[in-house]
Amino acid sequence: MEHIAAIMLLVGCSHGSLACEELQAPQVAFESMEECQSALPMALGGAGTSKRIVHARCAPIDPAWIEEDVEISWSMTRDGLEVDVRQVSPPAEGVVVAENTRTDIRPVMH
Repeated sequence: MEHIAAIMLLVGCSHGSLACEELQAPQVAFESMEECQSALPMALGGAGTSKRIVHARCAPIDPAWIEEDVEISWSMTRDGLEVDVRQVSPPAEGVVVAENTRTDIRPVMH
């Protein structure tokens, strides 16, 4: 692969979207957004089960960031799966960074 221009993210949620978790995508990195978008139907078809609802999204990534530290975060909103990819500064040499966060997802009442 020459460069990465898009990533695929799959998230499985319980019915009612009370609990969601990231799922293994069949392919994560793509050379173009179009290539990622065309792979979404097969990825969704392979990930779905009767016990969860699967959401999928392709997100653009700057090819120049491949040598940099990148943070990928996601959330479920009324509009569906939202993905944010951003470049982050690497930690200072000798510093170890760890983060353990938990975001409880609560149902959105209409």
